[in-house]
Parts: sequence; structure tokens; C-alpha cells
Amino acid sequence: DTSVTTQCYSYEGGKVYCGGFIQDSQFAIHTAPGSGKMTFDIFTCGKSDLIDLVPTVKELLVLNHLSGDDVKPRIRWSHWLRGFRHEDDAQIDPHLVPLEQDLGDDVSGLSDVKEIVVSRTTSFQRVDIISMLNRESHQIGAEEKYYQRYLKSLSRDGSYESLHPEFFQPDRILYLDGVLQSTLYGDAPYHESLVHPAMIAHPNPKRVAIIGGGEGATLREVLKHKTVEKVVMVEIDGELVELCTEYLPQWNRCDDIQGSTEICFDDPRAQVDFRDAFAWFIDSFGDKDNLKDEQFDVIIMDALDPDRFVDIVGSLYKNDLFVQSLFNGLKDDGVFVVQLGETDYVDDPPYQSMAPDTALMLDTIKSAGFDSMVNYENPHCFFGAPWTFMVSFKNYNTRSRWYRSSAEIEIDLHSRILSTKSGKPPLRYIDGSSMAEQQTPRPALERVYCRKSKLPWECQYDWFGVDLSSRAIHIAPATWNLMQSNKSGSGMAELLDLAKSTNFIPLGDQYMILGTGEDTPLSDNMADGKVPVYSPIFERHLRSLIVSKS
Repeated sequence: DTSVTTQCYSYEGGKVYCGGFIQDSQFAIHTAPGSGKMTFDIFTCGKSDLIDLVPTVKELLVLNHLSGDDVKPRIRWSHWLRGFRHEDDAQIDPHLVPLEQDLGDDVSGLSDVKEIVVSRTTSFQRVDIISMLNRESHQIGAEEKYYQRYLKSLSRDGSYESLHPEFFQPDRILYLDGVLQSTLYGDAPYHESLVHPAMIAHPNPKRVAIIGGGEGATLREVLKHKTVEKVVMVEIDGELVELCTEYLPQWNRCDDIQGSTEICFDDPRAQVDFRDAFAWFIDSFGDKDNLKDEQFDVIIMDALDPDRFVDIVGSLYKNDLFVQSLFNGLKDDGVFVVQLGETDYVDDPPYQSMAPDTALMLDTIKSAGFDSMVNYENPHCFFGAPWTFMVSFKNYNTRSRWYRSSAEIEIDLHSRILSTKSGKPPLRYIDGSSMAEQQTPRPALERVYCRKSKLPWECQYDWFGVDLSSRAIHIAPATWNLMQSNKSGSGMAELLDLAKSTNFIPLGDQYMILGTGEDTPLSDNMADGKVPVYSPIFERHLRSLIVSKS
């Protein structure tokens, strides 16, 4: 038995107002017949999400046009959580209320062409896919401008919009437990940035592992590489993969890649395992002396953000046994890549205080034994801010491929990437130039890094007070390779021993040796001639020196 109480009255101009109560909910209807507008507001104190009622409300309240003309009503809706909430309240897990996350922020705007494609709770998480026009713009009047351009894209008036409708369609957005995961417009820039820099940094990636990646886009990008023979994708949520296959086809279609299949999950090179990646890696590679599976050339972690706590992935970033199993699961020249979330701003505090899970993850990866960790970013992932990634090298020498010139990287991309059946470029946002630009960390990252409570030594070093270039000796790549080959009678072995007796730093295709000279913080902290495992400031200044000398 549902108790309903209503009251209506009319006022000047034929306008009508109705308000009422339905148990613990309130509603109000305003009509203005002269303008053809009607508003419907509903407020509830219940536990159910009102957003789930949007399709029903739209169906019930949209009336057929009385004139019989083919007039499509314009429907705009927004959803708000009311009341006071405290983010620091330990009693409330925000992921139990997905609408307190990105999902709630995005549906709060009164934008046009906003539709709930699917909202479903799997065995592990809530999955929401929303179709929305102009999610990112907050400019006054921008919504109307985008709506009118969208309408023109549906017409056949010969306008730019009608000739290129793909640029003006609503975005399609995936949320997991309310946290934004991927967008239609940001799919290519994000997944290309996550996958290809690490893949190209490896000399010949044949076996690749993907942790997460339920949308299928990470798998799609890996399958573009000719060298790949096997891709093992470990995703805990099989229902998520099914939903993405049905509702996000652009993410997981490989039908335009030469030699692949219509759906990426069906490619014979792909092995999709619906299991707990955490448990599988520990079981397979937890004991380095008793590996139960073949090691990988590249491991790509495409799980949720490390600074956004979620139960099903929290341990992925915190457990040292799991991270050690990732290290053990890589071959000697293996590469590991992970996304770190939103890029640092110059006034941000260090990770330890702003994103403790990220800080812990960095420390855990470093302690696992990786020789080098490097940050890079992409500003066009459509997450509302630039996005940061980190690539880790198991072997220090592998990182030399990271610092190649844009031309070398471009040649590698052309020789590695499979062509398309349509003739369209297989990569839309990544090329040799953009990847070369990622080699040098931004100054903002340096400043945040140097705000750590225990100040790193390189943050105290006067990089501009010492003429490093006067102490640098460049060795051509061919000469360096000859030195390493240790050919008898060539004298190269002795030269290599001499190099190793000094503080030498191999970066990119030009190698420089810094003579020991007087004791300085630089020479004192150069362990075996290697840069620190993770140091944005060291990378930036020494990389700048290489560029200036090349």
C-alpha cells in the first residue's frame, strides 16, 4: 500500500504547479504551456538510487506533440545527492555510494543528450555506462553551442558538422563503482599512451601480460604489434568484459587490424583469464626459484587508480609479495608499466600526504628490484586533467631504448605496428615525436618529488653550479657495443673496465662517462655508475645534458 498525497494549483498564464508526497519521497511538477516546458523534481530519503528511475520518468512524462508533427522533445536532467557528507568520515566508504564519485559529478549537470546506457552490479563492482554530450566543458553557454553542433551533425546541410558527425556525437563513458575509467573520446589517447611506450622500449616483446583491462582496449593496442605471440589478460570480473563487449564495441574491436579477429578477445594470440590477478601472479611467480609459468617481456597494469581506494584492487598496489611476483614474472630485459592517475601540479604536496597508496606503490616497486623507474604523461586522456604513467625497467640497460630520438622511435613504430585493412593510421595519438617528448619529466614533478619529508640528495645538488659537460666524454654507440662484446686483442675490454671504474651514466644512444674527480654529491651517490632507481630531477638534468651534447 503506497500512500500518495498531492496538491495542485494554477496561476497566471495557465501555469500549473503540483506537489506531493509518496511515502518518504517528495515530488513537484511545474508546467508552462505557453513555452512548452515542464519540470519534474523528486526528492527521496530512501536507499534506492533515483538515477535508476530516469528512463521510466522520461517515458512517463514525455508527451506526444498534439499537432502530430514529428517534433522530438528536448529532455534535460540532472541528479544530485543532498545533505551533508564528510570525505574524512572513516565510517563511510565512498565506493559504497558510487554517486559520490565521478559518476555523481558528471550527472549533476543539466546537459543535453544524456542517457544511461546500462547500470548493473556484478559480483565485484557496480558498472555504469553513460552516453553524454560535452561532459568536460564548464564554460558558460558551451552546452548550448555543443548541442546545436550535435544537431547539425545529424542534418544533411553540407556543414562541417554534417560531413564529420563522428566529432560531435555524445561521449560514451565507463564508471566502475562510480569512478571514471574510460571515455570514447579518451580511449585512444589513454590506451595508446599506456601500451606503446613500454612495448617500443622493449627490443622484441613476444609475451605480454595485462592486469585488468576489462574494456578490451589495452588488449587491442597490444595486438597491433607484429612481434606479439601471446597476450595473457587477467581480469577478475568476467561480467564486466561481457558488458563492455556489448555496450563499448569501439574499445574491443580488432576487425580493422590486419590478421586479427572482429572482437579482440577472440584473437588467437589472446588468452583471457577471469581470475584474481593478485592470486595468480603470486602462485605463478611468487617463488623466483620455482616459476610455474613462462615469464613475460612486458607486463601492463590497467587497474583502477592507485590513489582511489577500491577493495578489489587495493592489494594490487600495496602487497610487496604481489609486486615481487610481477618482478619475477618478467624476463631479464622485461618492462612493467602502470598508470598513476592525475598528474602533479606545481603546488601539490608529495605523494606521501596527498596519495599515500601511490607513494607506497612506488616504494614497493622500487624495493622489488627494478633498476629504473621513469614517469611520463599524456594531457589528452579526457579525464579532466593530464594523466601520469610510470614505466619500470628490470634491467638498467633496457632503459637506453627509452631515450632514443624521435626518428628512431618512428622507424621502430613503422616496423612493429600492423597495418589496418581500411588504410587508416593504426595509431591516432602516438608517434615518434610525442613519445620522445615524454622522455623528460616536467619541472612540476621535480618540485613535488623534492617536497618529501626526507629530502633526496639530488634535490640539494647545485645542478647549475657545476660544469658537468666539461667532465663528460661521449662514446659512440658502435664503440660502446664493441666494448661490451669484449673481443680479444681489441683493447676494448680494458676500455670497458676503465669506464666501469669511473662514474659512468648510459643514457640513450650517447653514452657519457663522468670522471671521479673530486668528491661531490654526484660522485658519492652514483652507485655503479647508475642513476637513482627513481628520481625525476636526476632524469631531467642528465637528460638535458645529453640533448645539449648530441
